[in-house]
This record gives sequence, C-alpha cells and structure tokens, in this order.
Amino acid sequence: MTGPRCRVCGRRLRSARWRARGIGPVCARRNQSQPAPRIPTPTPDHHIPGQDELPLVHHQPTLWSL
Repeated sequence: MTGPRCRVCGRRLRSARWRARGIGPVCARRNQSQPAPRIPTPTPDHHIPGQDELPLVHHQPTLWSL
C-alpha cells in the first residue's frame, strides 16, 4: 500500500500529524533551520523633521475634473 508522501523528499508519511502537514519531520526541521529573509520596513524619505502633514480633504468635482 502506498500512503501519503512528503512533498519535499517523497518519503512515506506514517503519522497522521505529518500527513496533515504534508511534509515529514526531517524536512520540516531542515526548513526551520533556514529562517525566512526579513524585508526591512521602508521609511518615508519625503518626511522632514518638524514638518506636519496636512489631512486629505475631499473636494467637490468641477467641470475640469470630469
């Protein structure tokens, strides 16, 4: 009988826990050892210290904006 297999290496998965994940314990450990790359949060370069931003105000449409 061929049961569910690991999506990474193709080994047969014996435990229901690993069948639900679709990946074996060895491959799961191997993937955890490589942390996901972190993308730094961009900082706005248009901000000047001491400068306040004005709130956006909805304007009435004009003939020229249609």
